[in-house]
Amino acid sequence: MENIWIASWRQSDIVGRAIIVVLVCLSFYSWKIIIEKFFLFRDVDKKNRIFESYIKKGENIRFFKCPLNNILSYGIEMRERVRSEDLQSHIEKALIKEEGKLGAKLTALATISTISPFLGLLGTVWGLLLSFQGIAAAGSSSVRFVAGGVFTALITTVVGLIVAIPAAVGYNYYRERLNNILERMEFFLPYMMEYVRSYAERKRTM
Repeated sequence: MENIWIASWRQSDIVGRAIIVVLVCLSFYSWKIIIEKFFLFRDVDKKNRIFESYIKKGENIRFFKCPLNNILSYGIEMRERVRSEDLQSHIEKALIKEEGKLGAKLTALATISTISPFLGLLGTVWGLLLSFQGIAAAGSSSVRFVAGGVFTALITTVVGLIVAIPAAVGYNYYRERLNNILERMEFFLPYMMEYVRSYAERKRTM
């Protein structure tokens, strides 16, 4: 018996094949995002925690490449340009900017999880149309003839679901992780404010 995927590909027309190719491309892209975000969030969480420990202990800052360091650097820079009462709003803007960086491409995951089943359904409906057109042209409605057309048509829905399910799981998982990271960063902002103010005082006494 021929492999189901090979048989479906051979029996599909150009539209069905195009839909399958698009879905496969979306699958590769979604898995690329999932893998990238796994390493990114793991690295960010680890470095942010190390950075927090140095700030809380009042030790010399080791400048990691992490969101908290970016916010702190921006706060120190803006401390010389704005009034003290406006500093917090600028640091909060820096937090929002870091949120945008960390959340980049998550919308793409959500989009892929939404449109993939619809693309699969489109391929199925198209395949069924071709199947019924063939039945009308051949003048035959045997179970074997109908089943062959339905078998070919349904494969795009299967592919669409295979693409959509990991993308949906990845989006929800990383959205939750992002929220946890942002909550921790937001909770740490008062420490950042205190450090920025003390940094400015130390600089004046030097």
